[in-house]
Amino acid sequence: MNIKALRKVIYSKIEVTYGTDPVPAVATDALLVHNFQCRPVVPRYVERNPALSFFGNDGQIKVGETMVMEFDIEIAGAGGVATAPKFGTQLRGAAHSETITPTTGPVTYSPITALEESLTHYFNWGGLLHKMTGARSSVTWNFQAGAIPMMHFSFEGLYAGITDVAIAPPTLTGWQRPLVVNKANTVFTLHGYSAVLRAMTIDQGAVMQYVNVPNLEEIRYIDRKARGSVTIEVPTIAAKDFFTIIRNETTGALAMTHGTVAGNKAIISAATVQLTNPQYSEADGTAVLQMGMEFRPTVAGNDEYSFATQ
Repeated sequence: MNIKALRKVIYSKIEVTYGTDPVPAVATDALLVHNFQCRPVVPRYVERNPALSFFGNDGQIKVGETMVMEFDIEIAGAGGVATAPKFGTQLRGAAHSETITPTTGPVTYSPITALEESLTHYFNWGGLLHKMTGARSSVTWNFQAGAIPMMHFSFEGLYAGITDVAIAPPTLTGWQRPLVVNKANTVFTLHGYSAVLRAMTIDQGAVMQYVNVPNLEEIRYIDRKARGSVTIEVPTIAAKDFFTIIRNETTGALAMTHGTVAGNKAIISAATVQLTNPQYSEADGTAVLQMGMEFRPTVAGNDEYSFATQ
């Protein structure tokens, strides 16, 4: 029997104890993802190099193994202003806190530096069930004019087995239909200026490390440097002098609201954005400006940006 490549079901659940499988279910924990990829076994080896009287390969000894699951999730609301979105578990598993403001919302996700959570992921590929525990990720938000905005996740976790299990249809109730990035759906300002946005990427920049020592095996966060890029149509100097802003290393705010109806809004905010490395190009016969973005925290920390639904 062959495995039909398009038959993929992915489901995931927050772990109570790191690396302990909470047993996600397709009826309650299914994910709606795009561009799914899996590296089923990622071994770590040490190489033997004994002194011998002849050349040859003495092989490697495995010291540990992980699994990687990578995918995109559409950026949309949650269906309710104070309801956690179905993808909220993935942001929690990518070193973000979840704060729900009752009744009015929003539900806000902010980067954290301690007490990071972990996930168990199941991936059933046409009857071949892959299990990954202790999974953690970084996340990148991608907004492209005229396209559906996406979040990209690349989870790495502990290998927990691959077995033959019949595939079951997922329940995807609660996932909202996304909106394209355009004038009707998206409001954007950068350093107080309503720029004509062509594209924007925000990369959480989390750095993870696999650790396997006596009494501990873990995917561990060791750093974070949030960066991004933004492409806008070139304004006149009178409208907004981004070049002086860049030369003076002036920081300013970024704000985006995607969606116009309560329950299907996504909101990105950042108060201290430094713009860098301006480059010109052309798009549709129009001059455009691409700039790097450095998302800097305040003295309070863990506040270089936030993502919310409402």
